[in-house]
Amino acid sequence: MMIILTIMTGVITGICSGLLGIGGGAIMVVLAISILHVSQQGAQGAALAAIIPTSITGAIKHHNNGLINHKIGIYLAIGGVVGSFFGAYLANIFDEIILNKVFSVFFALIGIQLFLSSFKTQVIENKTNINMEVAK
Repeated sequence: MMIILTIMTGVITGICSGLLGIGGGAIMVVLAISILHVSQQGAQGAALAAIIPTSITGAIKHHNNGLINHKIGIYLAIGGVVGSFFGAYLANIFDEIILNKVFSVFFALIGIQLFLSSFKTQVIENKTNINMEVAK
């Protein structure tokens, strides 16, 4: 039963990630903690390992569609590797409760920022539509 639940967690992660355009690892961590009852550190480690094949698959698909800026991708990868090393080190130092709170606050702030920026995008689209109507 646990294997099926774990696979379904991966499927839900993939659907949400593809639909919402956000990192699947973040979704995986939340689901692994809440559904699979894995520790924060265990969920983060498993999510990082699971992201390797999905990232490769996504990168190949985006490359085939000509949607990758390779120069920026290389710089992001360099920074990501360095940051991941230090982040994993810190994740193993922090107590699970503190790490869980840091994780939660981080995603709450991102959620608020995305929510607020969605209104800015809507205002810009409305102004563009008005300008297009006036131009006709």
